[in-house]
Amino acid sequence: MEDENEFKKLPTEEKCVHKLWKARVAGYEEAIKLFNQIDDEKSPEWNKYLGLVKKFVIDSNAVAQEKGLEAALVFVENCGHAGKTTGEVMSGIVAKCIAAPKTKTKDLALQITLMYIEIEKHEIVEEELLKGMEQKNPKVVAACIAALNTALKQFGNKVIAIKPMVKKIPILLADRDKTVRDEMKALVIEMHRWIGGAIEPHIASLQAVVQQELRESFAGTGGGAQPTRYLRSQQNRVRDTPTADTTDGAAEDDDAEIGNGDSGEMDPYDLLDPVEILSKLPKDFYDKLENKKWQERKEALDVLENLLKNAPKLEPGDYADLVRALKKVISKDTNVMLVALGTRLMGMVATGLRSKFQPYAVSCIQACLEKFKEKKPNVVTALRECIDAIYPSTNLEAIMEDMLAAFDNKNPSIKAESATFLARSLCVTQPAAFNKKLIKAYVASLLKLLESADPIVRDAASEALGTATKLVGEKNIAPHIGKLDNLKEQKIKEFADKAEIKVKISAPKKDVKPKAAPTGKGDAKPSAGSAQPKPVKRPPSAKKPAATKKAVSKVQQSPPREQELSPEEVDARAEVLFPPDVISGLVDGNWKNRLAAVQSFHSTIQGLTTEDTSAQVLYRVLNKKPGLKDTNVQVLKARLEACKYITENFPVSTIAADFVLHDVVNKLGEASCSSISSDCLTSLAEGCGLEHVINEGLGFAMDSQKNPKVQSEMFNWMTNSIKEFGFSMNVKSIIAHSKKALSATNPNVRTSTVNFLGVLSLYVGPSLLNHFDSEKPATKQLISLEMDKYANSTPPTPTRQLGRVSKSASKGSVGDELEDVYEDAADDEPAVAEDTRPRTDIAPLITDTLVGEMNDKNWKVRNEALDKLKAIIVNSAPIKPTLGELPAALAARLLDSNSKLAQSALQICEVIATSMGPKCKQHVRTFFPGFFQAFGDSKQWIRAAAVACVEAWCREAGAAAALDGEMVHDALRSGSPVLRAALFAWLAEKLPNIPPRSFPREELTVCVALLYAGVEDRSADVRKAAADCVLPFMLHLGYEPMHKQLDKLKPGSKSVVLAVLDKARPNLPVQPLPAKSKGKEEPRGVKSAGAMKKEAEKKGVAVKAKGPAKPASASSRGKKEDEDCTPLLPNNNAKNQRIVDDQKLKVLKWNFTTPREEFFDLLKDQMNSAGMNKQLIANMFHTDFRYHLKAIEALSEDLHENGPALIANLDLVLKWLTLRFFDTNPSVILKGLEYLSQVFQYLIDSDYTMAEYEANCFIPYLVLKVGDPKDTVRNGVKALFRQICVVYSVTKLFGYLMEGLKSKNARQRAECLECINHLLETYGSTVMSGGGGGGGGGGGAALRDVARLIGDRDNAVRSAALNCVASAYFLDGEKVYKSIGQISDKDLSLLEERIKRAGKTRSAEARRSMVVPLSASGRPILQQQHQQLPEEHERVITVETTPGAEYEEEEPDEPPPPPVQHTHVSARRVEEVRAVSGPFGLDSELIARLDAAVPVVRRPELPDLDLKFLDEPVRALSAPHRPSSIVALSPPRAAAPHPLVSAQPLPAAVDDSQLADTIHSIASPDLNAAIRALSLISGALVSGRGAALAAHEARLVAAVAAQLRRLRTAPPDASALPAYKYLAGALTTFYETAGCGGAVGEAALRALVGELLLLLGAAPARPAPPDAERLVRILNNVCVRVLEHSPRTPLLCAIVSLLHDSIVESDPAYPRYQDLLLKCFWKTLKMISSWEVNSIDYDAVLYKIHLFYKAYPNSYWKKNPEISDTPYRTVKTLVHTLVKMKGASITNHLTQIPDVNESDLYPYLHKVLKQLKLDEKKEAPPDNMNGSLQSLGMGVTNTALTSGRLPRALHEELALILKRIGSKEHNREALAQLYDLRERHPEVDIWTFMAGSSFYFRNYVECGLREVAEQRKMRAHPVYKPEIKAEQIDVSNENDEKSHVDFLERLRALQIKAGLKMDSNPSSQPRTPVNDNRALTDSINDNTLPRTHSIDPQLELHSTQSVSQKNEAAVDALRLKLQQIKSSSKR
Repeated sequence: MEDENEFKKLPTEEKCVHKLWKARVAGYEEAIKLFNQIDDEKSPEWNKYLGLVKKFVIDSNAVAQEKGLEAALVFVENCGHAGKTTGEVMSGIVAKCIAAPKTKTKDLALQITLMYIEIEKHEIVEEELLKGMEQKNPKVVAACIAALNTALKQFGNKVIAIKPMVKKIPILLADRDKTVRDEMKALVIEMHRWIGGAIEPHIASLQAVVQQELRESFAGTGGGAQPTRYLRSQQNRVRDTPTADTTDGAAEDDDAEIGNGDSGEMDPYDLLDPVEILSKLPKDFYDKLENKKWQERKEALDVLENLLKNAPKLEPGDYADLVRALKKVISKDTNVMLVALGTRLMGMVATGLRSKFQPYAVSCIQACLEKFKEKKPNVVTALRECIDAIYPSTNLEAIMEDMLAAFDNKNPSIKAESATFLARSLCVTQPAAFNKKLIKAYVASLLKLLESADPIVRDAASEALGTATKLVGEKNIAPHIGKLDNLKEQKIKEFADKAEIKVKISAPKKDVKPKAAPTGKGDAKPSAGSAQPKPVKRPPSAKKPAATKKAVSKVQQSPPREQELSPEEVDARAEVLFPPDVISGLVDGNWKNRLAAVQSFHSTIQGLTTEDTSAQVLYRVLNKKPGLKDTNVQVLKARLEACKYITENFPVSTIAADFVLHDVVNKLGEASCSSISSDCLTSLAEGCGLEHVINEGLGFAMDSQKNPKVQSEMFNWMTNSIKEFGFSMNVKSIIAHSKKALSATNPNVRTSTVNFLGVLSLYVGPSLLNHFDSEKPATKQLISLEMDKYANSTPPTPTRQLGRVSKSASKGSVGDELEDVYEDAADDEPAVAEDTRPRTDIAPLITDTLVGEMNDKNWKVRNEALDKLKAIIVNSAPIKPTLGELPAALAARLLDSNSKLAQSALQICEVIATSMGPKCKQHVRTFFPGFFQAFGDSKQWIRAAAVACVEAWCREAGAAAALDGEMVHDALRSGSPVLRAALFAWLAEKLPNIPPRSFPREELTVCVALLYAGVEDRSADVRKAAADCVLPFMLHLGYEPMHKQLDKLKPGSKSVVLAVLDKARPNLPVQPLPAKSKGKEEPRGVKSAGAMKKEAEKKGVAVKAKGPAKPASASSRGKKEDEDCTPLLPNNNAKNQRIVDDQKLKVLKWNFTTPREEFFDLLKDQMNSAGMNKQLIANMFHTDFRYHLKAIEALSEDLHENGPALIANLDLVLKWLTLRFFDTNPSVILKGLEYLSQVFQYLIDSDYTMAEYEANCFIPYLVLKVGDPKDTVRNGVKALFRQICVVYSVTKLFGYLMEGLKSKNARQRAECLECINHLLETYGSTVMSGGGGGGGGGGGAALRDVARLIGDRDNAVRSAALNCVASAYFLDGEKVYKSIGQISDKDLSLLEERIKRAGKTRSAEARRSMVVPLSASGRPILQQQHQQLPEEHERVITVETTPGAEYEEEEPDEPPPPPVQHTHVSARRVEEVRAVSGPFGLDSELIARLDAAVPVVRRPELPDLDLKFLDEPVRALSAPHRPSSIVALSPPRAAAPHPLVSAQPLPAAVDDSQLADTIHSIASPDLNAAIRALSLISGALVSGRGAALAAHEARLVAAVAAQLRRLRTAPPDASALPAYKYLAGALTTFYETAGCGGAVGEAALRALVGELLLLLGAAPARPAPPDAERLVRILNNVCVRVLEHSPRTPLLCAIVSLLHDSIVESDPAYPRYQDLLLKCFWKTLKMISSWEVNSIDYDAVLYKIHLFYKAYPNSYWKKNPEISDTPYRTVKTLVHTLVKMKGASITNHLTQIPDVNESDLYPYLHKVLKQLKLDEKKEAPPDNMNGSLQSLGMGVTNTALTSGRLPRALHEELALILKRIGSKEHNREALAQLYDLRERHPEVDIWTFMAGSSFYFRNYVECGLREVAEQRKMRAHPVYKPEIKAEQIDVSNENDEKSHVDFLERLRALQIKAGLKMDSNPSSQPRTPVNDNRALTDSINDNTLPRTHSIDPQLELHSTQSVSQKNEAAVDALRLKLQQIKSSSKR
């Protein structure tokens, strides 16, 4: 008893595995109850039993096993994850249960088996049962057979695959156990019931008695069985099927999926295993076939026959040789018996291969057709059987050429047999495959056969026509047949009645017309263009209903058909329409009467509609004699105007158009009417088609009349019309007439024709010229020249289209006579202009010898054969598609072992495609496997040739042609990684452009598994290409079919592939909502356009209806009723009633773990009851997540306009969003969180208090999402919690968060603890008063629950729990230890350590002082605080905080702290900015002391100066070169605290690792966040951490520029000026901090300078804001600092680029932009003179100048005198300055310019250099020739240099250096000397001097100089002083020249420390100090602005003082000043 009591206390899952059988029975019973109680099929409770169910079924105790099976059955039926247990449970059932002695156990085992099948694990179940058939125990075998029999009977053969079972038939029917045999017989009978005769081949090998017994049992059955049970996914559809309206063809597809309806007979072929025969052929097989003895040949064929008899299904392979040999027997063998045998064998091969025979089908059919000339009956019979066996592997289009040739053959037998074969073929052809194009071709040839003298031929043709009529319908055949005599028509009808279409129609929807009854029915939606369009009648294989709209539009675009009316009918109708005087006046002899009559006629027809009359009647009345041949110009114009009106407003048929067309064309030649005639022709082309108008009009102009003016104008009109309409017609007739026009005597006709042909070549291509080969060379040259004008152009987009006026053609007299024209998929694409040149048949040229050479073992012979073949194709182009034996032979060469031959073969294939044109499609199956294999070749040139070849074939045949015969699948399956990567990349490129349904979807379906394998491939290239291919696959297959195939993957692979699928899914095009069935109430066609229309109506925009208004049209009314134009959310009081219903439990409580169907239904009903927009509801509950996104977008847009309605429906919106939280798509969740943020912000602004009912529906599910794996989701949820605190009780929110701590998700627990910690820090411990943990209310219980988590397994949870308790400790002190209760010593020590560490950052008093008080209801008390604050401090952006000390008018000492809104930032920031009064107020005295401790502005003082450094030795060089400094002599910048930071409470210092995020926040749209980030960055700069910004400088400047752009483009706001101040202050601090600014790149500088100048150059606002002038001064200061402190090269490049962009792109809103930019340019030019020579990257700057000159050369300014050329001259000044700095060596810095001749830069450089040399010559004093030079640094201004010779001293020095370079011990030193010499004398060309040296020596010197240059960049080098005699060169001033820089720099430092005024010389000007308040306009005064004469650099050369002259004077003055300072300081 004790044991029993013990196990009763155990949990259920432990009882189920207890060692006592009674305990297990009790556990199973409890599990059954539990399983029935769990509502959610995916509840976590199920997971406990996933590993236990397998033990349920194999329990060792029989009683317990029975209960365990019951529990297992309930588990499988209700658990959503039960499929994971299928394999292990079924193996246990087969082993232990299925053959158990107890009947109930067996029944339960069978029920579990069937239930697993029902939950779609049928494949695993069948596999386990088949394994059971192999057991030794006959009872198990028999039971497994019986189970399969039952499963097949209930679910059908579409679920239970029969193929694996048929292999067991002979084995088990021969079993020694009678029960096994009987069960197997029953199973075979059941198979026959489903698949019929397909089972026969598999019982043929059984004993005769068994066969007889089975066949007797088969009687009365066979096919047509119905399933009685369905898979879970099919059950809903099966329930809906009886009521669904299946007229749209969709139900048939569903039937195919769910197995409903007639299952159809299975093809026995599918049940067979393929047999490989090629390897079994004898080695001498082909030799024997070539033997002269017929006995040898017959022996070989007999061997093949024996193999084929035993191989009804053949293994795919290379049968080219075998087929070629058999075809040779058929065509050429003289023995009739062998011909018959070979033909029969060919048929057997075709039957065995089926679709895989396609590569050989066309050539074999051709051979069979030719052999029909045989008279022998046995041969003819064999040929018929063979050709019928071959046909299923090809199609009528592929064999059309051969069939038409056979019809034209002289032999009547060939004609008759070909026609009979066509009739038989049509019986097994889908109607869609026999399209209009084929009908036209075949029917035309058959009509000729009807006239044959041979009655057999006539009967065969009649049979073929009758079968075609039966296949596609009489309406589609009749127009092509025309009028026949009665006897022939009768015969065709007889054959049509007899014909039996054997093929199963793929989509049986026969001439279905939409029912007009229910207006709410989905199918009644009208399409654009007519009120009640007729659907296009399609035969049974037509497309799905999605194509209906497209088809309707195509009918509208074809001209209406009508019969020609008799004159009497026209007169009768005219009398009804027009008064008698109008009719008589039209033919009156007086032109005035005619004019009045025409005008009256015109006004009358303006009141007519298409229902009143037709265009034919009006044309014929108008054209009554004299009609359009009227001799009076006024009357003629009036007639043409009326004609034009008729054409534009009435449907025009070709019959009607012909009554006026010729006359209109004739009037093109009259100057007075030419224009209106052209317009009239254009209207006719829109009405009845451009092709008809061109053919008729051009034929009339060229053949029926002789006026050259008419001819030339006709060609001119055609030229314009094909540009407007596009061109998609046959050019044959146009070419013929064009040739006539080219031979005309009138030059205007010839010219207009040539012009027309040039435009035509845009559409036809270069091949157009080939049609004029017979023309004179001069004429052909003219055409060629004209075509060359359009060679690189693309056809313009058509602006007109056919069918514009035929929209109403379905009504009226014309509409009643319209015919429904059969159209096929091929007609969906615009017709391409055909190449009508005669084609050459090269089949006779492909001889057996040539084919043999191509297959020769010697590669040279093969190469010669390929060359011959290429010559044949090139010389014969264009060619016919008949290639004889070539395809198979050439395909073998694609994989030739010699790569060059393989490349040649690919090139030949490319030529074949180009020469053959679209007809090459029939050879795709032969060549493309080889092409795809070449994709994976190891040699790059082979791969490139293969890609080019495939592109050529796709251009001609279409990319869809490659998706046939599983060629892609085979290539991917057997290919290398290179092949897979290339093929996936090709598919990714081509698939999106292939029209859907243009190829079998199965082609891609079989590749999906390989695609998934590619996603996980080891090769990175394959993975990338496969991932790119997922979306194109999805476009054709859809998401769901691809998702289903994931079940076959392993769990690890499944997650990887699923992520890729989900990533691609959002990019799928949105499908329209599905049509609803009759019984459903939801509106049809919910689209985003509904919301758009509503908004348009709100704004007063008229929404145009699609189609003419027809008030009486039922379909129009239905459309209007479908569209819901009500507001998205109604503003009513229905929420109160919902709250009452919820409280009284009248509705389902909104509480679930995962949402069930009833919750969706409840919310939907509540939304409908509330009156929400029906289109919005449909989007909300659509199965496609993209409609959810649309719904959220619509709600977001509606929030701004209809906020009160949101509050009225807030509970419904929040409920719907909680449902979306359970979606797997992250985009919906993120978009929903974004919308929720807007919602709660609106609620905060509206001072709304959230109801408990709303919170209870929403917050618990928001708590669930806080544990989401994605950071973005978690951050969004936490931000929502902070907003909810303002509109809802914080104490209640705390309670919800405490509930979240019970979750098993560690991440959720950690995040909830973080949120709790935030609440504690922000609102204090009072938040715990209403929310306890599970233990009951109060803060103590809550703290106990939190403290318990200190010992959690997860590190993040432990840390968060410690933080929470530590925060509580700082608020409540020691009593927290009492509240948390007993915790382990380890946890207690962790807590104490955390408290100790946290206490160091902030004291307890500081924490308590920042707590926000709560009201009695638990909401924070913030309103009073807002009222106490001054009005201007309400928002941070309006705070007038001083951004910099330079703004003198502001008080920097008392800046108010910027308050930050509570809802947007953390509570810590709120605490820092809120001035809280009361018990929680801040200590104002402490704050005052803290403020006093931090000086706001550092005033300049005069400290005691340490002048010891003056006694230090003077450096020979200036300070080490720093590329980022603008002025080399400026003092180091002091890291002074910036007022932006020091004037307010210092924010928390930003960590170096957070710099990137902080910088990113500067560009944030939230100005609060941006200003906070600016403060942090400024603080980092002031605190001396500027070096940490080095890697982020470019991003910092770019972020500031982005924020400036956002402020500039935003609407004017009072908050803009303070924001500009903050930005300006941050920039000033940045550029004034030493070490900052050097890493800013060109792009960032360009953005920043551009934005600053746009702000300065904006047109002044009216009225101007009060602070506008101050803003200009601020921005001026910033501009100056940016220019002075930016790196040189990026600055120059940025300014040149900005100037380049400003010349054309000028915005009127910024009129002064270019002027300010030029001022900046000039200021920079002034500074350049003070820069070091090597501090600029001349290559980069010259490249930018090159681009400027290239875009705007000198000629541009001359052509546009109205544009000022100041920018051009300014850039010339820059070039001149750079040349002066660098000298002649500047020409070595053009390396980045690809072609120096593209711009004016290079000539101008030479011009400036030449001018400089001339000036130097003029300025050089005479004694320079004999005396000493002023300085080595100035270079040699000797005449010897200018004349190309070196001075003697320089020559000797150079020779000495080069000599020393040649020695090993001095080469390094000598290279440094040579480098220094080049620096001093850049004009000296040392390479000319070294011309006699070897190449290696020159190369060594060049490399050495480069190394020295690199070293000099890294460190300073001593300057080489040449060893030259004193009498030659004076070097006494060199040290002085260099040393004065050091002295000057020290002087500047002393001046700054002493506060003395500094020299304003721009060459030595330091960086602007912080308190300098000058503006950009001040720094660049008017005197510096360029004038028309002073901007030219050539005029400024003479006024430029040399640098060395200035240096000499500066050194003396500097020494004097330093001595004075030193002596005064000592005193």
